[in-house]
Amino acid sequence: SLKISQNCEWRLFQRPDDAIYPGFDSQTEDDLAGEQIFVSNFKPIYEEEMKDLSERVDFFEIFTDPMKKHMHRCLKEGGVNMCSAKPRIWHGEITKNPRYLQVRPDVAR
Repeated sequence: SLKISQNCEWRLFQRPDDAIYPGFDSQTEDDLAGEQIFVSNFKPIYEEEMKDLSERVDFFEIFTDPMKKHMHRCLKEGGVNMCSAKPRIWHGEITKNPRYLQVRPDVAR
């Protein structure tokens, strides 16, 4: 007998703990800079705050190129967006539970 199986899940639920440090988790920054990403427990960032974040050299320049491009694109498009280093504030503290759905790397390539 022969059994053939394949993982049919194409997304993985990730907990990017190190993403709160700009430039530290390059895979997460690349994933979160992509199109149509599902995130949970990240702070909603409006255009004015995104502008402030992108103008803070000590903060912005540490990010990987994909996250920098994402932040600039958000400024052009406006609306509500997110930044990998800005998890949601819950009861006055940074949440310890940010999450996102990552397209499996072996499927994304």
